[in-house]
Amino acid sequence: MMQEIIWSNFHFLRPLWLLLFIPGFILLFMWLNNSSKQDGWQQSCDADLLAAMQIQSASKGTRWTWLYWPVIALTILALAGPAVRQIPMPVVKNQSALIIALDVSKSMLSDDLKPSRLQRAKFKIQDLLEMRKDGQTALVVYSGDAFVVTPLTSDTDTIVSLLDVVDPSIMPASGTNTVSALEKSQELLAQAGIFKGQILLVTDSIDMFKTEQTIENLSTAGITTHVLAVGTADGAPIPTSKGFLKDLRGKIVIPQVDYSELQQAARIGQGMFSVLSNTNTEDPLYEVKPKQDDTRHADDQLGTAKFIDDGPFLALLIIPLLAMLYRRGILMVLCLGFMLNTQTSHALTWDDLWYNKDQQAFKQLEQAPDEAFKQANNPQIKAAAAYKKEDFKTAAQLYSTQNDSLQAYYNRGNALAQSGNLQAAIENYNQALTFDPDDEDTLYNKKLVEDALKQQEQEQQQQQNKDQQDQQDQQDQQNQQQNNEQEKQQQQAQKDKQSEAQSNKENEQQKQDEQAEEQQAEQEEHKQEEEIELSSDEKALDAEEKQAMEQWLRRIKDDPGGLMRRKFLYQYHKRNQDGETYDNQTTEDW
Repeated sequence: MMQEIIWSNFHFLRPLWLLLFIPGFILLFMWLNNSSKQDGWQQSCDADLLAAMQIQSASKGTRWTWLYWPVIALTILALAGPAVRQIPMPVVKNQSALIIALDVSKSMLSDDLKPSRLQRAKFKIQDLLEMRKDGQTALVVYSGDAFVVTPLTSDTDTIVSLLDVVDPSIMPASGTNTVSALEKSQELLAQAGIFKGQILLVTDSIDMFKTEQTIENLSTAGITTHVLAVGTADGAPIPTSKGFLKDLRGKIVIPQVDYSELQQAARIGQGMFSVLSNTNTEDPLYEVKPKQDDTRHADDQLGTAKFIDDGPFLALLIIPLLAMLYRRGILMVLCLGFMLNTQTSHALTWDDLWYNKDQQAFKQLEQAPDEAFKQANNPQIKAAAAYKKEDFKTAAQLYSTQNDSLQAYYNRGNALAQSGNLQAAIENYNQALTFDPDDEDTLYNKKLVEDALKQQEQEQQQQQNKDQQDQQDQQDQQNQQQNNEQEKQQQQAQKDKQSEAQSNKENEQQKQDEQAEEQQAEQEEHKQEEEIELSSDEKALDAEEKQAMEQWLRRIKDDPGGLMRRKFLYQYHKRNQDGETYDNQTTEDW
């Protein structure tokens, strides 16, 4: 749990306790003054007798009575709750979007990183996706042109599953077109309605002469560009099925990583730069962090701050002072303990000594939201815990008890949307926009919920139309049944009339039928003999066709990236109908 110390914000959580200084010091002065004049011996014995007995007065029996003054002062200060440390309060907001642009050019097949640069980059991206528990992520691959593998989504498992088929063989154009990757990433952010985002370039080379202006434009627009350099400065050949890749002069290509150029790209993009190499196996995993000057994004991540009561730490200073007062000190320690600990503790733990229930609940929000919900007393922490454990109705009720603010209406809208109450969620988003009409997160979530509400209404309308159609079909079926009954009755009447006429012809027809039956029996016997011969021939033909089909299927290669290859090829031809590459001056295809 992050605890930030800000001395400029030092204050007391319970300042009214400071009013005890006046009566406390007056009572202490009166008590000490009265006890210094008389004690038990002075009240019972004559003064001359006391002098003769040489018994020292109790007022002079201790030299530590002055310690009561700092004890009283520290006690009142501790009760007032001095606060100088801050912890962030939970706010339900999404992180900024992240576009991962992966270089899939042939140079990424170099094996200076085992098993290859591309494979190591995939492993690193998987680690990054496992750490991203919130926010939206997209994957863009590029070589001579850039293509979208997955748009912005919170389902990182889909991105991980598609990483396996990413390979230079699925790319329709060779080269390294970083400009196209950056423009495609900006296009994804614009389509999602996000004006500020993060782009992570995972590559082994960037042509700054062509790319510098694009990175500057993105930085001006509020889009940060980070760079993860993949490979070593020495480089390694590019293995192919026919040996190592060679250039036009017949020399083996050894792509080297220019760290200074990649670092310059990250610096211009106001992002971070990290290296993935054999010599830096313990480099920290890339993390998306807000820019230092982007105070609004930082506030969105931290939420509202809560100050910690440091009074118990101040009370610890009283213990050594009271220990010097012997048995009186023990009594005051007990009294002070009852004053500082007014809550009943059923099971004292180590955290109970240093954190209150709200602080302990905040620590357990991510790992154990159920425990955090039980421990929290603060409505905001309790609501966040209910949201984390997906009890959205309770979260919405708890958020409704908070003061009117953008944060309260925003969080309440999120909880209502998750619980399925879309109309109420939109109303809360509208209330949040009255505090800040340009709040990007509120506008974005409101649009999502409005689209979902429209879709829900359309589905309801379709269901109503379907129900009406079903009722109409049922009515038509009943009418059809009635008509059929009537037709049957009419047909039966006609049959009754015809039966009389037919009865006269039965005798004559019977003889004709007997002859026809004999002829038909002979024909059926002949037909069965022909069918037996045909069935044996058909079975033999089916077996041959099945064997031929199996042999043909074995010739088909297992190509899981075929669909993606055809998709990229179609998009590439659609963009480049003239047949020219993105840079006709480039002769390198790696």
